[in-house]
Amino acid sequence: TVPRAGKWAAQTPQMFRLGLLRGALAAAGPQATDESSAVEALGHRPRLVSGDPENFKLTWPGDFALAERLLATRMAASS
Repeated sequence: TVPRAGKWAAQTPQMFRLGLLRGALAAAGPQATDESSAVEALGHRPRLVSGDPENFKLTWPGDFALAERLLATRMAASS
Protein backbone atom coordinates (compact mmCIF):
# COMPACT_ATOMS: atom_id res chain seq x y z
CA THR A 1 0.00 0.00 0.00
CA VAL A 2 1.28 3.43 -0.92
CA PRO A 3 1.40 5.88 2.02
CA ARG A 4 -1.41 8.41 1.54
CA ALA A 5 0.20 11.36 3.32
CA GLY A 6 0.58 14.20 0.84
CA LYS A 7 -1.58 12.50 -1.80
CA TRP A 8 -4.71 13.96 -3.36
CA ALA A 9 -7.25 13.00 -5.99
CA ALA A 10 -7.49 15.08 -9.15
CA GLN A 11 -10.87 15.93 -10.63
CA THR A 12 -12.01 17.32 -13.94
CA PRO A 13 -12.32 19.85 -15.35
CA GLN A 14 -8.78 21.15 -15.05
CA MET A 15 -8.58 24.87 -15.78
CA PHE A 16 -5.69 26.96 -17.13
CA ARG A 17 -5.31 30.20 -19.01
CA LEU A 18 -5.80 29.41 -22.69
CA GLY A 19 -2.43 30.72 -23.88
CA LEU A 20 -0.54 28.70 -21.28
CA LEU A 21 -2.56 25.57 -22.00
CA ARG A 22 -2.12 25.78 -25.78
CA GLY A 23 1.63 26.22 -25.43
CA ALA A 24 1.91 23.42 -22.90
CA LEU A 25 -0.08 20.95 -25.00
CA ALA A 26 1.89 21.83 -28.14
CA ALA A 27 5.20 21.38 -26.32
CA ALA A 28 4.20 18.13 -24.61
CA GLY A 29 2.71 16.43 -27.64
CA PRO A 30 1.28 12.94 -27.17
CA GLN A 31 3.38 12.32 -24.04
CA ALA A 32 1.03 14.48 -21.95
CA THR A 33 -1.36 12.36 -19.91
CA ASP A 34 -3.60 15.34 -19.11
CA GLU A 35 -3.60 19.13 -19.08
CA SER A 36 -1.86 19.35 -15.70
CA SER A 37 1.02 17.12 -16.76
CA ALA A 38 1.59 19.29 -19.83
CA VAL A 39 1.58 22.51 -17.79
CA GLU A 40 3.86 20.96 -15.15
CA ALA A 41 6.32 19.93 -17.89
CA LEU A 42 6.78 23.66 -18.62
CA GLY A 43 7.77 24.23 -14.99
CA HIS A 44 4.45 25.58 -13.72
CA ARG A 45 2.73 24.32 -10.58
CA PRO A 46 -1.04 24.05 -10.95
CA ARG A 47 -2.99 25.43 -8.01
CA LEU A 48 -5.06 22.89 -6.11
CA VAL A 49 -8.58 23.76 -5.02
CA SER A 50 -11.01 21.71 -2.98
CA GLY A 51 -13.49 19.68 -4.96
CA ASP A 52 -16.59 17.63 -4.30
CA PRO A 53 -16.42 13.83 -4.01
CA GLU A 54 -19.66 13.63 -6.00
CA ASN A 55 -17.92 15.29 -8.97
CA PHE A 56 -16.39 12.20 -10.55
CA LYS A 57 -15.55 11.18 -14.08
CA LEU A 58 -18.01 8.88 -15.84
CA THR A 59 -15.89 6.31 -17.65
CA TRP A 60 -16.99 2.80 -16.76
CA PRO A 61 -20.44 1.22 -16.41
CA GLY A 62 -20.06 1.24 -12.63
CA ASP A 63 -19.51 5.01 -12.74
CA PHE A 64 -22.84 5.47 -14.52
CA ALA A 65 -24.59 3.25 -11.98
CA LEU A 66 -23.17 5.34 -9.14
CA ALA A 67 -24.25 8.57 -10.87
CA GLU A 68 -27.77 7.19 -11.32
CA ARG A 69 -27.95 6.32 -7.61
CA LEU A 70 -26.76 9.79 -6.63
CA LEU A 71 -29.33 11.44 -8.90
CA ALA A 72 -32.11 9.20 -7.60
CA THR A 73 -31.17 10.08 -4.01
CA ARG A 74 -31.20 13.80 -4.82
CA MET A 75 -34.54 13.55 -6.61
CA ALA A 76 -36.09 11.68 -3.66
CA ALA A 77 -34.72 14.23 -1.18
CA SER A 78 -36.12 17.17 -3.15
CA SER A 79 -39.67 15.80 -3.48
